[in-house]
Amino acid sequence: MQRHGSKNRPKARPVLREMPLDQLERVLANHRAWLESDGRSGERANLSHAQLQGLSLWSADLREADLSYASLQGADLDHARLRGANLRHAKMAGASLWRANLRDADLSYAGLQGAKMDHADLSGANLHNADLTGASLWGAQVSGALVEHVIGTTDEQLKNAHRA
Repeated sequence: MQRHGSKNRPKARPVLREMPLDQLERVLANHRAWLESDGRSGERANLSHAQLQGLSLWSADLREADLSYASLQGADLDHARLRGANLRHAKMAGASLWRANLRDADLSYAGLQGAKMDHADLSGANLHNADLTGASLWGAQVSGALVEHVIGTTDEQLKNAHRA
């Protein structure tokens, strides 16, 4: 039997893109130029589907960057500036986001199991269907965050977060 059209074909999952450090440094430099010039030069960082597992992006400026579907498990994103970043479906289990600025970031469907998000700013972030099982939110700012259908949160996790 032949299949016609695409509705009967299974969806192929995109393969993660390897990201050598020199290439990552170029992407970050171009993104910095893009931010500093209000988009007149450089290029917005496109790190979607990038393999960044375990890397240190400590204090990286990734405001408005596309990190959708990226693999960031165990990455060091402490003090990272991710305001307005697209982190939809990003795999961030075990990542450290201590004091990260995730204000207005899209974290919908992100896997944040066991992530350390202490003192992170999640104000206005979209956490729709994000998995926060075992994540630490001590001192995190979550006021205005869209937390509808968040997976794995407990009262214990949220009691030390700032909601107002």
